[in-house]
Amino acid sequence: MKRPLHSEDSPSFSATLDGLRTITLRFDRPVSTPTAGQVVIRDRNGKQVRVTGISPARRAAGSTRVFSVKLASPPNFMRQTLDVEIQGIGVQRVRLGRILDNQQFYDAEARLGATYSPQGTLFGVFAPEADRVEVVVAKSQAGKASSRQPMIRNLRGVWSATLEQDLRDQYYAYVLDGPGLQADREVTDPCAKCAQYPGSRSIICDLQDTDPPGFRVEHPVGLATPTDAVIYELSVRDFTISPDSGVAHKGLYLGLAEGGTHLPRQPDMSTGLDHLVELGVTHVQLMPVQCFEDDGRYNWGYMTTFFNTPESRFATTPDRIARITEFKQAVQALHNHGIGVLLDVVFNHTSRHATFDQIAPGYYFRRKPNGELWNGSGCGNEFRTEAPMARKFILDSLKYWVTEFGIDGFRFDLMGLLDFPTLEIIRDELRAVYPSILLYGEPWTAGPSGLRPTTGKDALRGSGIAAFDDHFRDAIKGDTNGDVPGFVQAGDRRDAVKMGLRGSIGDWALHPTDTVHYCECHDNLTLWDKIVRTTPKATDPERKRMQRMAALLLLTSQGIPFLHCGQEFCRTKLGHHNSYNLGDEVNQIDWSLKKENADTFAYYRDLIALRRAHPLFRLRTREEVEQRVHLMIDVPTPHCIAFALDGRGLFGEPFATILILLNGDRTELRFPLGPGRWLMVADGDRVSHQALSEHWNEITVPAHAGVVLHK
Repeated sequence: MKRPLHSEDSPSFSATLDGLRTITLRFDRPVSTPTAGQVVIRDRNGKQVRVTGISPARRAAGSTRVFSVKLASPPNFMRQTLDVEIQGIGVQRVRLGRILDNQQFYDAEARLGATYSPQGTLFGVFAPEADRVEVVVAKSQAGKASSRQPMIRNLRGVWSATLEQDLRDQYYAYVLDGPGLQADREVTDPCAKCAQYPGSRSIICDLQDTDPPGFRVEHPVGLATPTDAVIYELSVRDFTISPDSGVAHKGLYLGLAEGGTHLPRQPDMSTGLDHLVELGVTHVQLMPVQCFEDDGRYNWGYMTTFFNTPESRFATTPDRIARITEFKQAVQALHNHGIGVLLDVVFNHTSRHATFDQIAPGYYFRRKPNGELWNGSGCGNEFRTEAPMARKFILDSLKYWVTEFGIDGFRFDLMGLLDFPTLEIIRDELRAVYPSILLYGEPWTAGPSGLRPTTGKDALRGSGIAAFDDHFRDAIKGDTNGDVPGFVQAGDRRDAVKMGLRGSIGDWALHPTDTVHYCECHDNLTLWDKIVRTTPKATDPERKRMQRMAALLLLTSQGIPFLHCGQEFCRTKLGHHNSYNLGDEVNQIDWSLKKENADTFAYYRDLIALRRAHPLFRLRTREEVEQRVHLMIDVPTPHCIAFALDGRGLFGEPFATILILLNGDRTELRFPLGPGRWLMVADGDRVSHQALSEHWNEITVPAHAGVVLHK
C-alpha cells in the first residue's frame, strides 16, 4: 500500500553521494517520491545546495525505496560535509558513495601502511569519510599508548602522518572518528606488514631485520613461456605435519625449508623439500599463507584477515617478526634449489575480522541496492576489486610480496570475482617488475555475484593470465565428487580429452599458455579417491595404472601442468571431498605412501623430467599446436586416442616425431604404427630418457595405459 511521506510512523533513510551531482536516498520502506521542496541539502556552513530534480532510481509503479536527487552544481564534498533534511522525517549526513569510484579521487601515489626508516615512520590510511584520524603508537601490544598523533587528510581521502623518531619494534593502530566509525576503539591497519592478530596493534618493523642470513630477493626460474612450468600445490602444514615426515619443524615454514629429511629408517625415501627437488617440479604453489581467520580449529586459510602479513601459526612463535623471517627462510630454501614460489591469494573476499569496513565503511565490499552484501564467494562477502582504492590495495599487496619476498607468481582464488580491468593492470605492472611471473586462477564464482560481468574463461582468453581448465579435469577423471568416470577409468569423454591434449585451443583457449591443466587440487576428491569410488571392482594395481595414465595425459598435454601434493604417490583423504576443516588426520601427507607406491612416484618423476627435456610438449602458441600436434583417426576402439607431435625444426627438440597412444579401454589393444622403427620411452609402468624397447608396424597397449614412442 502506498505510504504518505509524512506520517506518525515515519520511515528512516540514508543518503550517499554517488555522482558529482547525484545523491541517492534509500528508505527502509516504500514511500512516495518527495518533492524538491521537501528535500533540503546544506553544507557544514549552512549554505544550501540547490536541488534540480528527484526521481525514483528505478522504474516502479507507485511508491518505492530508492530515489536519485540531482544537484544544480557539484558540491565541494572533499572539503565540506553535506547534510540532507527531509521535512517531516529527519536529517542525515550524506555519506560518500560511488562518487569515490571517480578516477579523479584515486590516489595512485599514496603510501599506505607504515613505512619505516630510522629517521621516522610515515603512516598512511585511506579513510575518506573520517572527520578525524589519529595514529596510536605504543611500546607494547596492549596497555597505554606512548603517543597519539593527529593525521592530515588530502583531497582524495588519504590520511597521513610522519613521526620523526626511530619507532622500530614499536606498535601502532588507528583511531578514527566519523560516520560509521567507532572513535572509542583502536583499529588495525589493513595494510599492516606485521599485524599481531587477534590484537589491534601491528609492529612497526625494519624489514631488513627480517632477512635471514644470505637472503636476497631473486627469481630462480626464468621461464621462456608459462608452459615450461610444472606447478605443485601444497599446504605448509599438511606437507610436513605427519610423524613420518622426518621433519623437525613439523607443519611450519622452517619445516618447508629443511633439507636432508626422509622416512624414518628409510634414507632412500626423501620427504619434504628434498622430495620436491627429486620430483623435479619448477614451482611450488603454497595454499594461503597470508594472515587468516583463527577460530581455534584447523582450516586451510581461505578467510584472509591481513593480506600483507604472513600467517603466524606456521611460525615457531606467533610473536613479533618471526613469521616474516621464517617465511623468507622457506622461500630462500626453495629458491636455493631452483624452485619458484607461488602464492594462493584470496582477494575475492575477506575474513569477518578484516578491518576494511572499520576504516572506510561501505567502500570495499559489493552491496545490493538494499545494502545487503553480495556473496558470490560463498563466504559472506565480495571484495569490490573494481573500486579504485581497492584495486590499488590489491596491486600494492602483490608488488610487496614480489619485491620483499621474491614471490614468483600468484594463483587467484575464485578469480571470477576479480574484475578483468584489475587483472589486466596486475598483469602489466607485475610483469614490469618480473617478466616471468606466473598469473592464473579459477575462472568461476561460488554463487551469484554483484560483479557484471564476472571474469570467465572467455575474458581470459589470450590475456596472458591463465585459467584452470575444468573441462580437461572432468574429461580425465569424470565429475569431481560423484560416480561418473572419465577417460582413465572407462575411456569416456574422448573428445574433451583430445581438446585438452591440444592445449584446449579447440575449446576455449586462444593459446596453450591460457590453460592450467590438472585433474586434482585441494578441493574435491583426490584423484586416487575418485578412481576408487568409480572402479569398485578394480584391483589396486589397475587403479595405480589409471593414476599413472592421468599423469601421462597431464604431462604430455599442451598447457601448464598442475599437480596436487601427494598425487604422485596416490594420496588419499579417506574419501572426504571437502576437507578444509577436517584436521591433520585427513589432510596430512602420509609419507609412507611414497614407499608403498614407489613405482607411481617414479613414473611421475620421470615423466616430469621427460616433459622438461622436450620443448615439443611445451608449445607456446595456437599456431605451433596446429602445425605440430596431429590427432590420428586409426585407433582400435572409440575408447582410444592417438596423436603425433612433429618436432622437425623445433629449437632444442631432439626427436623428429613423438607418437602418443592412449588406451582407455578395459582390455589391452593393438595400435598400428607408421612405417619404420619406433623407440618406446614410456609405457603404463615406466618412463625413461633411453629407449625401453623398439617396435615395428604395431604395438600392444595395456588397458588404462598409454605409451610414448619416437623416431
